[in-house]
Amino acid sequence: WSDANEELRQFAELVRAPVYLNAMGRGSLHQDHELFYNRSRRGALSKADAILVIGTPMDFRLSYGKRFNPEAKTIQVDTDPIELGRNHDIDIPIEADAKAFLESVTAEMSGFKADHDGWLGQLREEEDKTRAQMEEWMASDREPIHPFRLCAEMANFVDENTIVVGDGGDIVSHASKILPVNQPGQWYDPGPFGTLGVGTGFCMAIHSVYPNKRILMVNGDGAFGLNGFDFDTFVRFNIPVVSVVGNDRQWGQITVGQRAMYGKERVIASMLGDNCRYDKIVEGMGGHGEFVTEPDEIRPAIERAFASGKPACVNVIMDQEPPGIMGGYEFM
Repeated sequence: WSDANEELRQFAELVRAPVYLNAMGRGSLHQDHELFYNRSRRGALSKADAILVIGTPMDFRLSYGKRFNPEAKTIQVDTDPIELGRNHDIDIPIEADAKAFLESVTAEMSGFKADHDGWLGQLREEEDKTRAQMEEWMASDREPIHPFRLCAEMANFVDENTIVVGDGGDIVSHASKILPVNQPGQWYDPGPFGTLGVGTGFCMAIHSVYPNKRILMVNGDGAFGLNGFDFDTFVRFNIPVVSVVGNDRQWGQITVGQRAMYGKERVIASMLGDNCRYDKIVEGMGGHGEFVTEPDEIRPAIERAFASGKPACVNVIMDQEPPGIMGGYEFM
C-alpha cells in the first residue's frame, strides 16, 4: 500500500485525466469526483493518446493490454521491475513507489494547464448511457432475480463504516460497478490470480484489525462452496460477517464461454446444485440464514442478517442468463 489516494487526486486534477480504478485500488478516488469513471474504460483505452498505468499488473483484468490504442504512448509505474512491460510493450517503464512518483511528477508539472473537456465529455456521455441501461435492470422485478437488482440492494448497506469483500466471479464484477466504494482499503477481492475462496480469510483478518467495522462479503455460489465451512470459525470467534451469495447455480464465468463455444448442450462440469441452501448450512453451524427468491425480499433479508449480530448468509437465487449482461471471461 502506497497510501497515494490524495496524490492521485491532485495529479488527476492537474492533468485533467479520467481515472479508472482496479481491484484493491478501488476507493482511491471518491465516486462523486468529476474525474472518476468506471463504465467506459474499454473505449477510453482504445482511443487515448497517452495511458498511465500505476501499480496495476497488465493481466487479464486489463486484457493484457490488447485493448490499448496501439498508437498511444504508454507509461507504467510499479515497484516490481518484473511487472514493467510484462504482457505488453511499454514506452516508458518506471520502477517507483506510486506515491513517490505521483508527488514528484505533480511537483514537476506545477502550473501545467490541460484542456481535455471534450474528451472527458465524450467519456461521461458513454458512462451515462451505460448507467441508464444498467438502471433498468437495477430496478427490475423479474424472477429469478437479476444480478444488477441484487447489487443495487446491497449498495444500500455500504457506508463509510462498511468493508466489502468480494469472493466470486461475475457477481463480484457486477458489484464493483454498483457498490459505493469510496475509501482506500474498503474493497478486497481475489486479485490477479482469481483465487476464489479467499473471502473468509480476508474477513477474519479485517475483523482482527478493524473490529468495529461492518463486513459485507459478496459471494458467488461456486466461491462459497470452497471455504464456506469457515463460517464455523466465524461463529466460534463471534465474527458477524454477512455473506450475500449470488446463487445462479453455476460456475458463471466458465459456463458463459462454454455456451458461446460449444452450445448449451455441451456445458461440461460447470453447473451446480439447483437452489442449494447455503443459508441452511450456515444456520447449522450456529449462524443466521436467509433464503431469497423475490427482489422485494432482498433488502429486508440483509437487514435481518446484520441485525442478528451473528455470522450470516443471505442466499439469493439469481437468473442464470440475465438480460443485458454478457458476463464470463472472454474465451474467443
